[in-house]
Amino acid sequence: MILADEDDAQRIKDPPVASPTIRYPERAAGRRPCSPLPDYETSQALTYNNLNDSLSTLRKPPQRRRFLSWRSTLVALVVYILLTLVIGIPIIVKVRAHLLIPPLPTLSFYEENQPPDDGKYPSNSITYAAPWPGKTSGSYYVPNINNISSPTQLGLDPVCNNWTVVAVLDGGPTVQAWTENIVSSNGQFTLTLNASYARDFGVVFGDLYVGVNPDQSVQNTTLSIKMQISNSSVFDQTFTCFSLTENTTDLSLYVPNNLSPSDSILYNITLLFPQSQVPSQVNSFGTFLPLFDQHLGSFSNFVTFKKVSLEGPTSKMTIDSLSARQVFIETSMQPIVGNFYVSDSLVLSTILAPVEANITLYNDPDSNLPTFLAIDTGNSNLTSMLTLSAPNEVQPQRPNFIASMRTFYGTLNSTIVHDPSSPPTSIKVHAENGVGPSSLTLDDKFQGIFQVTTKQARALVAKGNAQSMDPWAPDLQRDMVTAINSTARMEGWIGWGDQPQYWDVSQQGEVVVDTSLADASLYFLG
Repeated sequence: MILADEDDAQRIKDPPVASPTIRYPERAAGRRPCSPLPDYETSQALTYNNLNDSLSTLRKPPQRRRFLSWRSTLVALVVYILLTLVIGIPIIVKVRAHLLIPPLPTLSFYEENQPPDDGKYPSNSITYAAPWPGKTSGSYYVPNINNISSPTQLGLDPVCNNWTVVAVLDGGPTVQAWTENIVSSNGQFTLTLNASYARDFGVVFGDLYVGVNPDQSVQNTTLSIKMQISNSSVFDQTFTCFSLTENTTDLSLYVPNNLSPSDSILYNITLLFPQSQVPSQVNSFGTFLPLFDQHLGSFSNFVTFKKVSLEGPTSKMTIDSLSARQVFIETSMQPIVGNFYVSDSLVLSTILAPVEANITLYNDPDSNLPTFLAIDTGNSNLTSMLTLSAPNEVQPQRPNFIASMRTFYGTLNSTIVHDPSSPPTSIKVHAENGVGPSSLTLDDKFQGIFQVTTKQARALVAKGNAQSMDPWAPDLQRDMVTAINSTARMEGWIGWGDQPQYWDVSQQGEVVVDTSLADASLYFLG
């Protein structure tokens, strides 16, 4: 800093002021004793020294010895922790397992030693472990619906477009074709279409009807197909292929993948079995017909089915009367309506449409497995009437039936009763709803525990006045015990005599009704 010279400062004259003035003492020559500022020489010296100190600080290497020491300590600590986790804990657990924990009990141990009192009401909904039937096609082979030239898995070469009649309607572009084949009354049946909902909706339509020929004079099984196409160009790209043997009937429909919204393809397929004194034996009947309405009529005693599989996105499924060992029906956005008599498994599944089913389930007491039922829909109502039949000569030692009914938004309403000729059976049933109300009714032959739950509504359990008798202990009186009775949850037991002290997974039935935002109700007729 440069300070003004003392002589220059003395030459500065203050302007004249009229008011009284205060005269400060004369400044002494040189540096003021109380001034925080140094003189010029001192300022220059300090500036030079500070610059040298800064440069030497910038050139000074970091203290790596201290940094290396800290990092080494951290690495050693991490390694120590890892070694403790990897080596120490397993050794400790293993030693404690050998010294303190006995070996896990076997399944027979649990069967011989029933659980304590808290085992009366198992936490899970269905406690019986049994193999649930998988999603398998009713037919044991399905041809390649996207490759017309490929033979079936049985090595059959298809015969395509062998039409009996081909005609152009009224001189216009619309083309009709028709053919009918005599097919085997027995064996395997497969009907497939390569159309897709996303690509061909509103362009491809179809109807399938399977039933018994009303003409008693016809003694053969016939398969006819009628096709109507908007123009000859699309007709030339469409294939209808048959693969027929003594015990195999395969119909494959192929449509082009470049259909425009102005095109249209209409199918009408009819399969008729004869009214023969010897029933037709159908080992498997499978369809995959997207965009088709599929209708199975009443077969009476003229046709015996083992496996039936009906599939098709946006396919309306209508079953007048079907009796089979295994039935699998799956669609979407279309309803499933029907009457079923099933002895092994029944699966009904749709998404945005209702399910209405009248079902009879039969279980052979000599079988090792229960009879399964699964009904699912998403955004609509589920209505079912179940009739149970199992000629148990003694109290069942396993569940006769396992049933699951589920919807998300619609109303779930189901009634389960026993056939009048059937003694009480053991059934595990779960009725589940997401948003809508659930209501389940059981007859006076049900015995076992019940659980009714909801989250934002009311749980209700009621018992009627119907009278029934335990065929294996006629002197016992029927009673209902409620263990938990709250607004949103009810648990208890119903049956003859006293409630079993321990939960018996094999002999006792189990019913679970639950929903989230609506009422859940369970009614016992008696």
